[in-house]
Amino acid sequence: MSPHNNFIAASRPHPVAVQSDRDSSTPARPNLQGIQPGSTWGLQSAPTTIDEHRSRLSWFGSAQERIAYLDLGPRDGEPIVLLHGMPTSSWLYRNIAPVLAREGLRVVVPDMLGFGASAKPSDPSAYAFSSQADRLLALMTHLGIPRWTQVVHDLGGPWTWEIADRSPQVLRGLVIMNTTAYVDGFRPPAMMRIARGPMGPVMAFLMRNSLTGPSQVRSLLRQMTRCREPLTPEVVEGHWRPLSEGTTHAFLAFARAFPWWYQQFERYQAALKRLSIPAATIWGRHDKVLDAAKISDQFAHDLGIPPSRRFQLDAGHFLQEDRPREVAEILTSFARSI
Repeated sequence: MSPHNNFIAASRPHPVAVQSDRDSSTPARPNLQGIQPGSTWGLQSAPTTIDEHRSRLSWFGSAQERIAYLDLGPRDGEPIVLLHGMPTSSWLYRNIAPVLAREGLRVVVPDMLGFGASAKPSDPSAYAFSSQADRLLALMTHLGIPRWTQVVHDLGGPWTWEIADRSPQVLRGLVIMNTTAYVDGFRPPAMMRIARGPMGPVMAFLMRNSLTGPSQVRSLLRQMTRCREPLTPEVVEGHWRPLSEGTTHAFLAFARAFPWWYQQFERYQAALKRLSIPAATIWGRHDKVLDAAKISDQFAHDLGIPPSRRFQLDAGHFLQEDRPREVAEILTSFARSI
């Protein structure tokens, strides 16, 4: 593994397909009637608690680098990987993965090293972007899946850009959700700047602590979603528990590597421009960190994404929490169309 350093159902309006100057044709809408969230191949419902979610996980790798993952749907289904970011895990896709599996896709949802139920080493070098990419490639080799559609969110973007740069042949399709490879339109949250400084360990302690951590997670989710339903204790617990177990190691490692990450943007953009695969964007238009118009436009330009495959949802950064049904519909349509 090469050593690089390392990010981060409500009412149902139609997703908005975005027009661009490159193509003025009328964008197509996915025709996806009959998808029933909460049911899946071999499972009857989406999990409602983190313990139920974890009971469905499988495991790969050594104890020090053990990776937890979901593998849902028929073994011969079209494979699709759902990749989380910072500081989330496969729990983020709990209401989406079962829907895709029910529709006949083979759905792989990993907890990357340092996240979810996976191992959480304290060594910052363990979280190098290139190493995370290598782990995902090793997992897919282990599963006997040579090529797949990759869905990325947040820090899952940079991990995927490493794959696009070094192993593009494994990518059959790419769906990009609220991440970046560009400076323009990116407004890094203040917490990342604070975490790089002397207050970083204090912030990590407060995130882990059972008295302060859950309220911090609830506050983060409120700031970065537009959920119309209350955030239940079970939802908050699902996102907080990995932090209490050590995801703060990965959080601090990324915060400290932030300047390095910026320096990789040019390389990542070049890798994206070299890709010649179907791609789409799904964006929570109310994201306060990643500007919907500026960043999604740049991805569309570099990947040649037509208007019919560009979607903006009435959602925040964590659009999987805000609009799981719409996200599942678009992903199913995309996977079936390529």
